[in-house]
Amino acid sequence: MTILSIRDLKVNYETQNGTVQAVDGVSLNIEEAQHLGIIGESGCGKTTLLKSIVQVLPRNGSIPQGQILYKGTDLLSLSAREMRELRWREIATVPQASMDSLNPVHRVGSQLTKLLTVRGGYDRKAAKRRAVDLFDLVGLDSERLTHYPHEFSGGMKQRAVIAMALALKPNLLIADEPVTALDVIVQHQILEVLRRLQDELNLTVMLITHDISVVAQVCDSVSVMYAGRIVEQAEGKPFFAQPGHPYSLGLQQAFPNLVRPRDVLVSIEGYPPDLRHPPSGCRFAERCPFVQERCHQVDPELEQVGDKHAVACLRFDEMDALRIEAEDPTLWQHVEVTSHLDDNLHEEAEVASVDHNNEILVEVRDVSKRFKVGGGLAGIVRGEPEQTVYAVNNISFKLKRGESLGLAGESGCGKSTTGKLLVKLIDSSEGNIIFDGVDVSTLGDKALLDFRRRVQLMFQNPFEALNPRFTLYRSLTEPLIIHGWKDEQKRLDRVIETLDRVNLRPAEMFLDKYPHQLSGGQLQRVVLARSLVLHPDFLVADEPVSMLDVSVRAGILNTTKKLTKELGLATVYISHDLSLLQYTCDRIAIMYLGEIVEMGPSHDVIQNPKHPYTQALISAVPVPDPTLPNPPLKVREGIPRPTEQFKGCPFAQRCPEAMEACLNIAPPNVIFDNEHSAQCHLYGEHKDSPKLRSEMAGEPA
Repeated sequence: MTILSIRDLKVNYETQNGTVQAVDGVSLNIEEAQHLGIIGESGCGKTTLLKSIVQVLPRNGSIPQGQILYKGTDLLSLSAREMRELRWREIATVPQASMDSLNPVHRVGSQLTKLLTVRGGYDRKAAKRRAVDLFDLVGLDSERLTHYPHEFSGGMKQRAVIAMALALKPNLLIADEPVTALDVIVQHQILEVLRRLQDELNLTVMLITHDISVVAQVCDSVSVMYAGRIVEQAEGKPFFAQPGHPYSLGLQQAFPNLVRPRDVLVSIEGYPPDLRHPPSGCRFAERCPFVQERCHQVDPELEQVGDKHAVACLRFDEMDALRIEAEDPTLWQHVEVTSHLDDNLHEEAEVASVDHNNEILVEVRDVSKRFKVGGGLAGIVRGEPEQTVYAVNNISFKLKRGESLGLAGESGCGKSTTGKLLVKLIDSSEGNIIFDGVDVSTLGDKALLDFRRRVQLMFQNPFEALNPRFTLYRSLTEPLIIHGWKDEQKRLDRVIETLDRVNLRPAEMFLDKYPHQLSGGQLQRVVLARSLVLHPDFLVADEPVSMLDVSVRAGILNTTKKLTKELGLATVYISHDLSLLQYTCDRIAIMYLGEIVEMGPSHDVIQNPKHPYTQALISAVPVPDPTLPNPPLKVREGIPRPTEQFKGCPFAQRCPEAMEACLNIAPPNVIFDNEHSAQCHLYGEHKDSPKLRSEMAGEPA
């Protein structure tokens, strides 16, 4: 039975610069109990399509053409009141910013029961019983109903929003980027909830995302959107095995894969067309590696090419051969004008690789960081005594010039705090950080200024890292001015050189632009350029691509990976995405509650993980292949509070392999082959210690 049918839908936005055709002639059907994934880059029309279905377009949005049939009723013909009655009861949504969708001044339970009483007609007792059932359904403890949103972790907030969406038993659930920026373990748990709901509630789901691995693990069919149109529709397994459109091919090859890692990721060069003036031919032609002259002249229609498989491409008949060609990542790189600075780049690359191959640049020795929280007069009034947060605990490592180290772990494990310690935004409580032979805690004013020039931080959120009132030229010249560059022509040359290095070409075109005039990928490249403009020796990148589309992310990763080698940069990448770190880093360090529990060469850590926590992280990473389902997580949910100190292993209470020794004795640091080490009793003298009871060892998530 078809539950939702969209027919030739067009959605426009009126702007000062003209009419944007955000959705242009989209047609698709969703069957009952189907899980449909809609994928594509930002700006391709995914979220606009969602807003059209539930009729929440902004004021400048309009629907000049098409039908949206829900169980045979055209939603576009309903009044505002009739549409309000349909929302929550029949069609529910999980919004993109779902972690910010809860009212911070009301308890989560009261928000849920209000929905049930006001919109669902439940009395208060029945609403409370229903709220308990909903929390049980999404895997939340019903005691949490009395808590405020700030007392929930990101994954718990996400589950609570899903519980609210399911409150009135809708038939269709539309989820917009439901796991973006979540830790891999939390993401795994959310995806398990969605899979379970399909079995238990026979729920129909439309999942909107740019993460193709999420679609591979949750959805049974796929629709690919590009520039306001659907360019391919297929069932899940055939789509991932034999994609029929060049854009689909590019998206798949741009995604890091733990199971089948690539030496170079595909970055689809260029940007989607301006939808105020869409091209007359194929909208992907300007970025397509297989483009022909006719592609610029003929607009391909979405045509059936097989059972439940439709593609809009003039060269689909040749796709078997084109898939083989597409395996070459250089095919996707457009020929660009060679910069006059490229010779200098290559000279610097040779110097970096020859002179600094084995030189230790950064050494971290037994570093710890503690924070005091609570206490004071306000704490006394609230009955909250002062507590100590043990953010980083006795970590040590070395980093050579030109080497890259990845820090991985869940939120709250101490990754970002470690990054701030490395660039001296905060000072350590214990231990030493040695940079180029000098303890950074001893730096005077002049030496500290030089340290700031040589050490840079690449911020996590590109949208907040740049002053919106500054042009890019001013943002990039500011660090040069601070460090004594008085010659304006030299500053201009350095800025152009740096923009050229990060593939923002022609660089002159970007100098007078403001941040709001750039895409997310361009902004991230500007943030990278600002961190490189002083030619630093050490770069710390905190979640540098967590908010970007798959293809844009691949471009940033390729650029950063190349430049770190060319310039001899020592680099620390902070991320929860192990597939990203495997591609980018020489070594990976796994952090848990402020401790490094495993460290080694990237390939060894991923392919032969020693610590149970590393094994849990790897099993939680979704694979962009529906034939390779993720294994179940054998780890208890949640992270113990960092205000607690542990006699033994901090992971013991969540570990499926926990033994008696794990609770009371600090685990040894066992060194394996090729500098691969892990802090775990499984390999020490207590490896034969009795196992704990299953309820202590951890429960499957």
